[in-house]
Amino acid sequence: MTARASLFGFRHILGRELRQIAARPALAFMLAPMPLIIFIALAAVFAPGLPRDLPVAVVDLDGSTLSRQVVRMVDGASDVAVARQVPSLAQARQALVAHEVYAILMIPPQMERNLQLGQSPEIVIFSNNQFLAAGGTAARSMLTTALTFSAGVSLRLLESNGVGPDRAAELITPIPVQQSPLFNPSLDYIQFLLSAIIPTVMQIFICAAAVLSFSRERHSAGGIARLMHLSKTPAQAILGKLLPYTVLGTLVLLLGDVLLFIFFGADFRGNVAVFFLNGLLFILACQMLGACVAMIARDTTGALGMMAVIVAPAFGFAGVSFPRFGMSDFAQAWGSIIPLTPYLQLRTDQTLRGAPLEYSLPAMLWLFALLVAFTALLWAMIYRASRRAPQTVGVNT
Repeated sequence: MTARASLFGFRHILGRELRQIAARPALAFMLAPMPLIIFIALAAVFAPGLPRDLPVAVVDLDGSTLSRQVVRMVDGASDVAVARQVPSLAQARQALVAHEVYAILMIPPQMERNLQLGQSPEIVIFSNNQFLAAGGTAARSMLTTALTFSAGVSLRLLESNGVGPDRAAELITPIPVQQSPLFNPSLDYIQFLLSAIIPTVMQIFICAAAVLSFSRERHSAGGIARLMHLSKTPAQAILGKLLPYTVLGTLVLLLGDVLLFIFFGADFRGNVAVFFLNGLLFILACQMLGACVAMIARDTTGALGMMAVIVAPAFGFAGVSFPRFGMSDFAQAWGSIIPLTPYLQLRTDQTLRGAPLEYSLPAMLWLFALLVAFTALLWAMIYRASRRAPQTVGVNT
């Protein structure tokens, strides 16, 4: 086959796919406007970056000057706000169960008196870890406040007993500990979640577009044999059908990153070329995966369902919210065949961590290996389907 005939086959399939997209407004809306709308909605959710003024309850069983100081210090922290002050732990627990507060601070009775007597009263913190992020943030904020208050009281007691300020500070913290978070030190949810959710959403739309494109082809009159007749080769068929979705997916992912890195000011410490290449490999691998699913399933509905089973839980398997080291072998294997996993690994390396390229290469090579494997499988299935189908197709589009 001449190069001119090959080019004609590619252009024929490309033009045909563009006309089919234009004839389906719902599909065109799904390719670009819908992902962008979802990105903007998610960005609006995570725009504050950090949770602020999480409601907590306080049970002050002491009612002293010192206990009121503790309450003011807790309420002054930026992460939490004292929404309820109740006289009993039972009422505070009721508020916690009713989701009115995320944590409870209980100040024991006679706390001030016991401190003056040199005893160690115990402040108790209860948190709702069903909401892991909110409960953990509220509990951590109140614990920090309680420790600060405790250190201040201990310092004053030592000084009142004639211990010098420097010596008193040494007695309170005999072994100073310096904590220096290296990446995302402010626990910003834009850096942690939004940066990972954007490609997660994109993966679903990219795979779904490829599924619809190849399912429509496979179940139309003439099926794959007709596609091969028009394109001449499986490579031309794959390239012509998926190129419009590749361009749109790349543009949408780029706009999402512009929103993330420019508008929200998320950290970017890596190589722009490597980052862009990683995104392109991710889009292509997702397309090939979706097309393979379309060639395996019996109908479009089954293909979309199979695609959902494979990629819908991808965020959980990627190791963002739960570390992959702690997952079972099955979960690690499942996550390794989903393009999102290596893509997010390199994305994190090139944004937050600023890791050298040699540390990111294994993830990129694995993503490239997935692309090659899915492409080879798709090529083989198209070729086999075209060989098995009757060769009685026309050339009408």
